Amino acid sequence: MRARAAVYRCVVDLDSKHHRDGIQWKVVDLPQMQSQALKACEDGWHSLAMDEASGALDYYRSEWLGPSKECVRAGREASAGKYCWKYGNGHDAFRDLEPLLRCGRRIFVFGEPFRNGKGVHNIHQNQGDPPGSRWAAENGPWQDGAVMVERPDASVAAFLSKFSTQRFCVDEVCA
Repeated sequence: MRARAAVYRCVVDLDSKHHRDGIQWKVVDLPQMQSQALKACEDGWHSLAMDEASGALDYYRSEWLGPSKECVRAGREASAGKYCWKYGNGHDAFRDLEPLLRCGRRIFVFGEPFRNGKGVHNIHQNQGDPPGSRWAAENGPWQDGAVMVERPDASVAAFLSKFSTQRFCVDEVCA
């Protein structure tokens, strides 16, 4: 991805670890207020504080992202709720992400910068990992990643993804 004079490598991890249901994802249309704020940002890297006021994302605390525990197999979402998650493998998820990328006027990536070089990773949920897992220490609020795309009609869609091993709801949000 090019932003100003820099080229960033953006790693959207859709590896389902050879499980047919290892990835969960959804596409959410952003409300007008959030999409206007996003589109007002200049191109380039923006560091965000881990709180709501900064514009950081939290899949469960950001009401406009449609927090939900509902999940259905990809291809069977017709009868599901508006904010339902789909589940399947990486190829299934990419079928929803690719058309957004192809038609996008602007692409916004939320994630963590590479330690070396220009790039972004952790472009997915970054909380809800099971205690004792190698990623549990990285669990935290207001640090989820996503790909957001401004469509030709000026609306903005967010592609949110998580791994099936991650909980839908963190304890302090569910309590």
